[in-house]
Amino acid sequence: MALNDQARVALEKTAGAPSAEEPTVHDARRTFLGMKAFQSEPTPALVEHLYVPGPTADLPGRVYRPLGDSPSDQGPFGDGPFPAIVFLHGSGFVVGNLDVYDVFLRALATTTGHVVLAVNYQKAPEHPFPIPLDDCYAATSWLFDHARELGVDPARIGVAGDSAGGTLAAAVTLKARENGLRLAFQVLVYPPLDTDFDTPSYVDNATGYGLERDGMRWFWTQYLGDREPCALAAPLRAELHDLPPAFVALAEHDPVRSDGERYADKLAAAGVPVHVRHFDGAVHAFVLMDALVDEPRILLGELTTWLGEL
Repeated sequence: MALNDQARVALEKTAGAPSAEEPTVHDARRTFLGMKAFQSEPTPALVEHLYVPGPTADLPGRVYRPLGDSPSDQGPFGDGPFPAIVFLHGSGFVVGNLDVYDVFLRALATTTGHVVLAVNYQKAPEHPFPIPLDDCYAATSWLFDHARELGVDPARIGVAGDSAGGTLAAAVTLKARENGLRLAFQVLVYPPLDTDFDTPSYVDNATGYGLERDGMRWFWTQYLGDREPCALAAPLRAELHDLPPAFVALAEHDPVRSDGERYADKLAAAGVPVHVRHFDGAVHAFVLMDALVDEPRILLGELTTWLGEL
């Protein structure tokens, strides 16, 4: 299927923000901030800024809570304890921060009715694998440890992420299984999950759709350096038994689409309940373009329904 009309306009407007082949880490980070220009006004929500202790640093974090029914109601929606999502933002393991994701995180909390914990994990290449993963797992464990004081139900905590955040969310889920931490669900939005750059989607979408194959090579190199990827770095290499239900959202014109398709198939083969949502005509990073495309709103609506059926 061809690009949908909204995706075509989005590509025109976002050309160079971010580029798939930025010449330096500094330029890649600076350019990624430009994604804020393609987002709508933020949804009202309760936002608490805090620090979450990580293995090597305190991690800036935010807790998002939906407001009540009326504009004058400054309390959270409904009665707690609440289900919660640990959200790991996209970054290519290198770029991105919570400011760029603030609009989406507010909408995620408000639409799903979940408390959302997001942390600004440390980035490669200064902090390569496994540091970002260790940060994300530490934040997830911290939420379990502090669930009661945050009004969160520890039996209804799941993990979610988009792009490289989806890679990290999948890896956190694997690490949680190893350590006996029971996650309720995992949500993976267009995740890159291995370093095979010859899959059908990498070949079909190598150039011209925002994120490009050479760009993904660059991002993986920053994250892994000279390391050979292991299962926690590239979760497609892992055994996927005994994992929580998964929601996998994919964009058609995305180099990493095949990774998500293969992962969903492997989850299903391992007996894990999995729901796959293909967004036809869409491109990578659509959650950061809600002022230009409908996919973020549709995704949140369908995710809310899926969460309600768990």
